[in-house]
Amino acid sequence: MKQSIHFMYDGKSSKDMGVAIASTKKGLFEESFLPDRTINEKTIANREKPYLQGVEHKPLSFSMSIFIDKWEDNMTLRKIARWLFQDYYKPLTFDSNPNRIFYAMFEGDSTLIHNGGKEGYIEFNVRCDSPYGYTSEHSLNNIKNRSSNVGTIVSDDIKSFDNGIHDNTITADNGLTIDNPVMSLERFYELYKKWGELD
Repeated sequence: MKQSIHFMYDGKSSKDMGVAIASTKKGLFEESFLPDRTINEKTIANREKPYLQGVEHKPLSFSMSIFIDKWEDNMTLRKIARWLFQDYYKPLTFDSNPNRIFYAMFEGDSTLIHNGGKEGYIEFNVRCDSPYGYTSEHSLNNIKNRSSNVGTIVSDDIKSFDNGIHDNTITADNGLTIDNPVMSLERFYELYKKWGELD
C-alpha cells in the first residue's frame, strides 16, 4: 500500500480529486503484515499450561497521508472532505495492487498540515471492515473444455467414457440421470468397494 501513489475510494480516483499518497516519514516504509489478533486463553489452578479458548481477529487499521496541491482552495478541501467522510465501508484500492480490495472508512482525527503556501497534506487513520483484503470478481467466460467428446450422446447400452466406466446411468430427455440412486450408506457399502479393496 505504501508504495502506491494513487488510490481509488468509493469509485473515485485520487487523480481526479487532485490528491496523491504522501510519505511524511524518513527511512523505510512500515506496513501491517498479518492482521492484529488476540489469543483468548483460560488459566486454572494447578495447571501451568492455559486452555486455548480461541483467537479474536481485529479489523485492519493503518495510517495514511495524502498530499493536496492547492489546499488553500476552500472548494477543493470541501470536495475532498465529502469524498472521504462516509458513513459506511466503501471499496478502497491502491494502484500498486488494484486487485486487492479493502472496504474501509476514514476515522479518527484528521489533521491538515501545510507550509502556509500552496503545499499541504492530511494525515488520518483508515479502518477496514475485516482483518483481510478481498479480490475482485473474475469472469470466466472463455473456458475451453479439454475433452474431445463434448456434445457426445451416450446411449443406454454404452457406459464407457474416456476417464472410466460409469454404471447406473441412463439417458433421458434432460440428459444423463441416475437410474437407481443409492439413498443410504448401508446400501452404498454393499454395492461399492472400499478404498482398501480397490486394485
